[in-house]
Amino acid sequence: MDIQQAQAEDLPAIIHLLKLSLGESLIPKSEAYFRWKHEQNPFGRSPMYLAREGDTLIGLRTFMRWEWRKGDHNVTAVRAVDTATHPAHQGKGIFKKLTLHAVEACKQEGVEMVFNSPNNQSRPGYLKMGWQEVGKMPLWLKPGSLFPARYGDAYAQRVYNRFSIQKQLDLYTPHHTFPVSKECFQTPLSVPYLQWRYADCPIVQYGAVLEPHRFGVVFRMKPLKNFIELRLCEVWCEQPDALPELKKAISEIRKAIRPLMVSCAPTGLVNGKLGFWGPYSKGPVTTIRPLALTDLKPFEHFNAWQPSIGAMELF
Repeated sequence: MDIQQAQAEDLPAIIHLLKLSLGESLIPKSEAYFRWKHEQNPFGRSPMYLAREGDTLIGLRTFMRWEWRKGDHNVTAVRAVDTATHPAHQGKGIFKKLTLHAVEACKQEGVEMVFNSPNNQSRPGYLKMGWQEVGKMPLWLKPGSLFPARYGDAYAQRVYNRFSIQKQLDLYTPHHTFPVSKECFQTPLSVPYLQWRYADCPIVQYGAVLEPHRFGVVFRMKPLKNFIELRLCEVWCEQPDALPELKKAISEIRKAIRPLMVSCAPTGLVNGKLGFWGPYSKGPVTTIRPLALTDLKPFEHFNAWQPSIGAMELF
């Protein structure tokens, strides 16, 4: 078996392997989606490694680049995401060999940590390779409407049209400066990041209420049984006196959607909990592994780590 770094001309074969190994499922296996995720990411192109046996592509492992920032302290990271093994070559340890190869390559490059939210089936494999479980991501929660609306695609589309994130982002200059928490590590916000992550996302729609130099909230409507969970994916205040405006914007969104419940991740970018309860350990089980950075105490059990819902969504 030969392990190589993926090249641009490998993309059709990669998509074929993903479909062969995983099927379509809920996330499409297309070149456009793959390019958005791994080439257009403002944090950089994804480290991507292939396993071949002769001329046959038999394995894939990708780590998506990410960053965490607290004050002036920036931590470079990767997120363990797409992986695939040819059905005829399963049981040969290809996943482990590719993953450890990617770990060592990223460590040598100077990437400081790797994180992900593996499911119950894959988590034991990661733990054996040096990952550690840090628990479930904390969330703030609160009830939604007394008369919740039922989820429907047409209903959701009307809401997203009303709260168009693209129209909101067009209000910003490209180099707009966003607030940075001095207490906890969070994904650094920027116009290119918000554009890529939310406005350009090819598989999920998002809405927003954004007021440059004042506040911002990016949201998603998630089906919850027959009803709606309103997920506040990003929330921030740029000025302390903008907090009432932010609360009013969230209230307007909630009234327009009439969700069954509202969720938000704790954040140091607003003063207070915005009327939410918690935090509760209700988010995805998260795992981390040191690379060039050996001390991950701030990230253990979310000691000084407050990822947003949008930063940790599976996509």
